[in-house]
Amino acid sequence: MSLRDDTSSASSSSQRKNVSTGVESEDGHRRWRDRGFNMIRKNILPGKPSFSKRRKFFREDTSSPMPTEDPPFPVYISDADYKDIMAKAQTVLAMKKDLLSDDPAAQLEAATQFGKLLSGGYIRLIDKVKQADVVRRFVQFLKRDDMPQLQSMAAWTLINVTAGLSEHTNTVIEHGAVPLLVKLLSSGSDDGKEQALWALGNIAGSSETAKDVVLNHGALPPLLSLLWNPSATEKSTWRIAIWAFANVIPGKLPLTLEDQVGKTLPGLRELLLMPDELVLLYACSILYWITRDGSGKMVQAILEGNFCPRLVELLLYPKSEVVVTALHALGEIACRNDAQTQVLINSGALLCLKDLLTQSDKIILQEACFVILNIAGGNIAQKQDVIDADLISSLVRLTKADFEIRKEAVWAICNVTEGTHEHIRYLVRNGCIEALCDQLTSTDADMLGLCLTGLYNILKAGEINKDKIKECAGLDKIKRLQSCNMAVYILKTYFPEDLEAIAEEKP
Repeated sequence: MSLRDDTSSASSSSQRKNVSTGVESEDGHRRWRDRGFNMIRKNILPGKPSFSKRRKFFREDTSSPMPTEDPPFPVYISDADYKDIMAKAQTVLAMKKDLLSDDPAAQLEAATQFGKLLSGGYIRLIDKVKQADVVRRFVQFLKRDDMPQLQSMAAWTLINVTAGLSEHTNTVIEHGAVPLLVKLLSSGSDDGKEQALWALGNIAGSSETAKDVVLNHGALPPLLSLLWNPSATEKSTWRIAIWAFANVIPGKLPLTLEDQVGKTLPGLRELLLMPDELVLLYACSILYWITRDGSGKMVQAILEGNFCPRLVELLLYPKSEVVVTALHALGEIACRNDAQTQVLINSGALLCLKDLLTQSDKIILQEACFVILNIAGGNIAQKQDVIDADLISSLVRLTKADFEIRKEAVWAICNVTEGTHEHIRYLVRNGCIEALCDQLTSTDADMLGLCLTGLYNILKAGEINKDKIKECAGLDKIKRLQSCNMAVYILKTYFPEDLEAIAEEKP
């Protein structure tokens, strides 16, 4: 997955975060990320999803209002289960009759049975309900403020419909459920709020178009009001609200919504102090998404709100999922200007990052290197801070790690080569020439460009470094890279005799 984003809206000051590699690449060389949903939602730990953008709601399980993993839709169905599903499907038309009746008791019983029918998550049954054209009836029941129990049962059924396929979610949208669910967010009933949150979270998580529908019907203000004051909201309700917000917020915030989101920051800071692991996970995720606004306004608001010290503390949290989401948020801040990056340094981020570089978790290593490379891409004093934190030796070691980690570590080293001659001498003493030369056999254009640029910067600092490059077979590797402009420039400038010898060897 690419780790870059379209940076056309980013300030020019952010360009200082990157070295110029001299190698053409379609996505450029700016260290901004394009994670989409998957990086945060599904791959915090390899093979272990942390939380999904869609959930089924099992009404019978009241002990865990926000399960940490989705109950999976069945992939294999036994013959016995299949027969049971088909038998249940045959009851839909009979239940539909009661659902359409004028008898409140019959309506409530039918709504309850439909909810139970769909709680198993079987697509075939959701299809059957869709084909029976009863979704519109459940949407009508959302208006029944005079019958809160029926209203609640209807919302429960719609939750399970929206946990199906996109076509099922679209049916709920088309029948006008979204504005009614938004209205329920302001209901006096905690049960009504929770179920509206589940349904809206599922809808927003189904597609960008569906998310826009939720936002355009004004879901954000009441959602933020639930997050604004968690002490006045039932714990189960605001936990679900955090999850729903994490589904609604991804993507660039419309300017009209930035102020609304900014108002929730005090409440969000409270959430970061909670001892609840899942709340911390969602809160960090939300911070990550709202820092991705193109203007940088939200980043500045977060810095002024003094979030950084707590985010840095969370780098030492015992659960990897929380550490990774905290790194995501800090990484977005580190991408910005020098003043904003300095806040991270002043909050003690570098010492915590040094500790993370000793871990074995690959994603933590990659994300920690990402933050470091952007700090190293700052001003001269910030490069010195990276050196003073004794990070270089760890970065050199990580140039032998998996490619994704290795590339970030190399990028960080190359950013430091843009510093002073004293910085260069420190890098040379700590094995950076060997580390960069070792990567010159890479097939990745960005990696080659980074290493060549880093070596060029080292050569500029002193001719004595020529011999060190030769000693680690770097020159021979550079000779084989003459399709790269930077390789040719290095040969012409610092090894002209070798370039002439190559020319003489050619027929």
